[in-house]
Amino acid sequence: MIHDLVRYQFDNKSSLPRENVLLVSLGCSWGKCAFCDYQDDKSSSVLACDTVNKKVLSQVRGTETGASCLDVTCSASYTELPFTTMNYIRETCIAKGIGTVILEGHYIYRDSNRYFTDFFGSHDINVIFRCGVETFDENIREGLLRKGLPGVTPTELAKYFDWINIMYGMDCQSFEQLQKDIEIGLEHFKRINLSIYTSIPNGPGRDDEAISAFYNSDLYRELKKNPRIDIFDEWDENNDHNVGHDIP
Repeated sequence: MIHDLVRYQFDNKSSLPRENVLLVSLGCSWGKCAFCDYQDDKSSSVLACDTVNKKVLSQVRGTETGASCLDVTCSASYTELPFTTMNYIRETCIAKGIGTVILEGHYIYRDSNRYFTDFFGSHDINVIFRCGVETFDENIREGLLRKGLPGVTPTELAKYFDWINIMYGMDCQSFEQLQKDIEIGLEHFKRINLSIYTSIPNGPGRDDEAISAFYNSDLYRELKKNPRIDIFDEWDENNDHNVGHDIP
């Protein structure tokens, strides 16, 4: 388990204001993504997971914030949270007047989505499912990032997931590919989370020059105005993108 992570935030800068919680999972079964080190934020103990997760969820304020949406992420897929934690999530939504919960998971768990639609829907809570794609360039996504979506098309993804995550700023990417990723994402999905890459040991290199060029581009200014796109940057010193605490 990683003990210095920011586990609760209220994002009031998005066109969809929401509370974000980062919970502890039982571990990522896929665990092969080259850009991810959150896999270490896990415990084999359901009790340990629940103890942390219940404390994090106790910070959720719901309608007191003026919003009624809870965004749930963890070190794996939502299916790899203890089911007791999932009960805490639902109980929190009920108690705090939250009408929408966002769950993030790997494509391999797509057939589980319908069960959680029923689980939350039984209490009139809407579920939005989000999948990490990172890029639609399959050579990069599978060959370098080891994402685990070989041959999966945007159309197939959209059958199961409402939102997607895109990542930019790795030294294997290009500005032109980012433009294509955004175009494809907007065509097939309701919303895009665009994350600026944070380098990790033994992971892909971070292209600071490309990131700086993006922030100075017309594309960035257009995306900032698009209500269907949220941009997240953990190394943003001014916190303009409302996430993170890391220092580059």
